[in-house]
Amino acid sequence: MARDNGDARKRADGMLRALVLTPHPDLRRAVTEELPEDIADRITFELYETGCDPPSPQTLREYDILVTGWGAPTLPGELAEERADAASILPGRKRYVLHLTGEMRSIVPREIVGSPGWIVTNWGTAISRFVAEMNLALLLAAARRIPEAGRAIANGQWKRRLAPGTTLYGKVVGLYGYGRIARDFLRLLEPFGCHILVYDPYVADHEIPGIERVHTVEELFDRASIVSLHAALTPETDGRIGHDLLARLPEDGIVTNTARARLIEEDALIWAVRRTSLRFGLDVYHSEPPDHKSELVRCDRVVCTPHSGGEVGAEMYEQIRHVAHENLRRYLVGDNPEFLIDESVYDRMT
Repeated sequence: MARDNGDARKRADGMLRALVLTPHPDLRRAVTEELPEDIADRITFELYETGCDPPSPQTLREYDILVTGWGAPTLPGELAEERADAASILPGRKRYVLHLTGEMRSIVPREIVGSPGWIVTNWGTAISRFVAEMNLALLLAAARRIPEAGRAIANGQWKRRLAPGTTLYGKVVGLYGYGRIARDFLRLLEPFGCHILVYDPYVADHEIPGIERVHTVEELFDRASIVSLHAALTPETDGRIGHDLLARLPEDGIVTNTARARLIEEDALIWAVRRTSLRFGLDVYHSEPPDHKSELVRCDRVVCTPHSGGEVGAEMYEQIRHVAHENLRRYLVGDNPEFLIDESVYDRMT
C-alpha cells in the first residue's frame, strides 16, 4: 500500500509518519525531495501505491500527517472521530492534513475540517499571483483584441480594419469576490490608474482599505466597464451572473473569469456571445475541455486559455514546496501552520 521514499529511514523515537496520498509525481517530489534537515530528521514519508485500493481508516490512523493533492483518494469522514488507537508519538497533538493544492472538497470531507483532532491547510497563496497574472493577460488580450488581430494577420489581412481596442487606463474595474487572487490582481492593476469596486459580502471593511465597496452585484455591473470574477462557487454564487447582469455592462464591457465557470449562467454566456458586443477572457468552462467547435471558443470576442492560470512550470512546484515545508516546520514545533482551513473557509472555497 505504501512504500518508503527511498532513504531507508525507519520510524524511531522522535520520528513522525507521513503518508503521501497524491499520485501526482511533481507534487510528490515537491514535498518529499530536497528535504531540509530539520524536517528530514523528524518525519518519515511513505508513498501511497496508486494501483492499490484506497487505504482503510485503520491504516490512515497509523499516520500523523496525511499529504493530499491532485488525484488523492477521498479521505473517509470517520477519521474525524476521536480514537484511542490512532498511532502517534505526540499524544494530544492534533493530526495534520497537508493539502498541497487548492480545492479539496472531493478529497477532504467537511467532518475532518471541523474535527478538533485535525489541522487542515491548503496551498494558500502559492499560485495566487500566477493566476492573477493570467487574469491580467486575458484582460489585456481581450481589451486590445490581440487574438482577433493575430488571426487577421495570419489570414493575410494586414491592417484589416478592426474595431478599436479598449485601454485599461482609468477604467472602472469591478471585482466580484476579494480573495487572495483578487488581491494579487489588484496590485497588478495599480499602474493603470483604474477605479476599483469590490463586491464581497464575506469580507470585512477593514480588509479593503482605500477601495470602494459596493453592496449589491447589480451595482457592480451597473458601474463597472470591466468585471473580474474571483468568487468562490457556493449555492449563492452558482449561476448568479445571468442575462440581467451582463446586460447592465456597456457595449465595450469585458468579463474575465479565472475562478469557476458556473459563476456565469451558461445560457447567459452563450446569449452574450451571440447578441452583444461584450468581450470575455476565460480560463474555466462549464465542460472541460469545451467543444472546440462551439461558438464560445470560436468567437473573436472571447479569449480562451485551457484552465491553466496557475501553471508556470517549475516555479509553481517551487512555491508549493516552500509552503509545504514551512507548514511542516510550524507543525513540528507546535505552531499553527499558515493557510488553515476551517469550516467557514471550506464552505466558501472555490
